[in-house]
Amino acid sequence: MKLKDQIKNKIGKLKLKSDLKTFERVKIFHNFNTAKTVGIIFDGTNPSNYDAARTFAKFITERKIRIFGLGFVESKEVSNFYSYYTGFNFFTIKDSNWQGIPSTHNVSDFINEKIDILVDLHLTENFQLDYICAMSKAEFKIGSYTTANKYYDFMIDISSNPNPDFLCEQIKHYLSIINN
Repeated sequence: MKLKDQIKNKIGKLKLKSDLKTFERVKIFHNFNTAKTVGIIFDGTNPSNYDAARTFAKFITERKIRIFGLGFVESKEVSNFYSYYTGFNFFTIKDSNWQGIPSTHNVSDFINEKIDILVDLHLTENFQLDYICAMSKAEFKIGSYTTANKYYDFMIDISSNPNPDFLCEQIKHYLSIINN
């Protein structure tokens, strides 16, 4: 990582830390029986991550739960490949401000949306998606176990099989068996 990018990343993390000091959200556990809305965030730079998010979204909608999907693509524009599934919005690296904070209306709408469960499917370091996860007003946040992200209410260890498809299967399993 270039020095310029390291400085930008550090400033972005400081801004996030500052924003979190005044951030408030209601935390409520939800499972697939209680949730009415699910938000899915993922890194769509790799098309297989997009496929995992689409498959998971289909599972959610079959349960009559409304989905909101938001994907990050690390390029200057979103490929037409991503525009064929409704319910997903995308943003790119150029949609972030100088601090690395995503600044499009799709992102701010997602962050402010009343979501029962936020599912974070990204598995690698990505400040933009971490920012969205941290600032989301979702009542229950779930993602893969990591020592870096302190924003989840429920973490799943997928170190034995670190891929988004396995994470989705584990989320389905746990949110199907855990009761309120």
